[in-house]
Amino acid sequence: MFMITNIIKILFLTSLSLRTLYAADLPRLRDLFIENYDNYYEPRYCGRNIARFVKEATKQNIDLTNSYILKIVGAGFLETSGFYTREGVDQRKMLGYFHVVFVVDNHVIDFDLNRPVILKLEEYIRLQFTPPYESFNIWGINYKSKEQLSSWTVIGFAWIDYIQNKEGELWRMNFSEFINLDQMLEIDRTQL
Repeated sequence: MFMITNIIKILFLTSLSLRTLYAADLPRLRDLFIENYDNYYEPRYCGRNIARFVKEATKQNIDLTNSYILKIVGAGFLETSGFYTREGVDQRKMLGYFHVVFVVDNHVIDFDLNRPVILKLEEYIRLQFTPPYESFNIWGINYKSKEQLSSWTVIGFAWIDYIQNKEGELWRMNFSEFINLDQMLEIDRTQL
């Protein structure tokens, strides 16, 4: 029994150290993001903003392990509606047919957010892509978050390819396959 317990402890400690070993340098990325929140921002060019940021992170030798470029593709009339943008908080703003962000260790960097904050992926989606209340009326259309997001698509790209203008997809899936929408919608948006 003692030997099994020690083996379990060793495996646990090894997995902790491996997670640390293979994690991106989120504190340095956060600092870089805050310092350049306005410098790297060009309205309507989310992909270019992210590429500029990632290039600078690589120049500064910041560890980007466990990171990728995420392209969020909207669907239909409302496309990728943002609700926490530089243009307005708790108001619907169209980000475009698609929106590009940088995901690092399950945290999102987005230059279109109203403030330079890095949130966990689920929190980011809740804040940026859901309205302050359900059902949110936009030009006589009820915006129901789960219904809207279910029709969107997400595409992952390797950051190294993306900054070299190569958009070879790592994966593509429906938004509802990418994230548990019910759990995400349970997050208290007012606390983010």
